[in-house]
Amino acid sequence: MTGTATGTVVRAVPRDPGAWDRTDRRLGCALVSLARDADAPAGTADAVRGWRRMAGPLRAAQHRPGYGPGPCPDLCLVPVGPADVAALGLLAAALGARTLPGADGGPLRRAAAAAGTTAPALVLELARVHGVLDLDLGADGELLYALAGVRTTGTAAAAAHDAVAARVGTMWAAGRAPYPTRTADDRR
Repeated sequence: MTGTATGTVVRAVPRDPGAWDRTDRRLGCALVSLARDADAPAGTADAVRGWRRMAGPLRAAQHRPGYGPGPCPDLCLVPVGPADVAALGLLAAALGARTLPGADGGPLRRAAAAAGTTAPALVLELARVHGVLDLDLGADGELLYALAGVRTTGTAAAAAHDAVAARVGTMWAAGRAPYPTRTADDRR
């Protein structure tokens, strides 16, 4: 769903308030740390601004009640700016390159330490959030957006929900591998 007047697109994210609160805290801490780092990758400022614009609506959507038995009680429909989402993806790629042997991983390690996580886990978190927010839901998303808040259990709405929930759930689960919070390498 595209908002031509506002320049936003509607994306579906899993309804998981605790996980989104943790993600918001980790990314917020890491991005602020990166923004203050003299060796931060290009595009960090854009990613920080983008996350700040998206974090509030994401948090608010997570804490609004689901509309059961509506079309999507386990999903949140959130408007986001494509440029904000793209900035997160570019930063995830730039930071991912800093995990390679021989690359300067200092800013990444410092940002991860500020967020209480590991460098690989921070890159994964950024990539996962970017992936979920960049997932175009097509006609299924359009239908769910049109029915948001409507208490309906029609066949088309149920099919759209199942298709969207499967795609979003797969993307969200992709980053849920058990990673240690910190390693000895991150303490350097």
